[in-house]
Amino acid sequence: MKFERFIKQIDVNYKEKISAANLPKKVLDKLDLTLSKDITTVRGLDFYHIVASVSQDFENHTVNAFEEYVKKKKAKDDAEATDIDNKYKAFIKQFIVLQQDVAKGAKIQDIRLSRILNREIPDFLAWEVYAIAVSREVSIKSAFEELYKD
Repeated sequence: MKFERFIKQIDVNYKEKISAANLPKKVLDKLDLTLSKDITTVRGLDFYHIVASVSQDFENHTVNAFEEYVKKKKAKDDAEATDIDNKYKAFIKQFIVLQQDVAKGAKIQDIRLSRILNREIPDFLAWEVYAIAVSREVSIKSAFEELYKD
């Protein structure tokens, strides 16, 4: 789904709300391009500021945007998984949180997460922020705010 279509479903008067919002210049400069993208390719920074300016329920709208995408991605990845854990590994695994665990839980390629953390890639995609928040049981809105709120 195109990002603009998603925004329009939230509020048909989205253009006025975006215009009235105090969006960062780097978001405004590429607003038309961002709105024309598929929602799964929108950067987290852009998604946060645009949806927050239009939505009264950021958390719920973010779930609506990405829940099905992440479920499908998880089902595909789970079907491809060949790692067989025993009960001892499963027991210890719950106490260890490594970068690769975050990547695996959110269904993000480990190399991509490393490149984002090393700033080789400038930002998460919005669905990645959503998936990390859900997999780590963190409030979706607080995850976006921690990353992008000024």
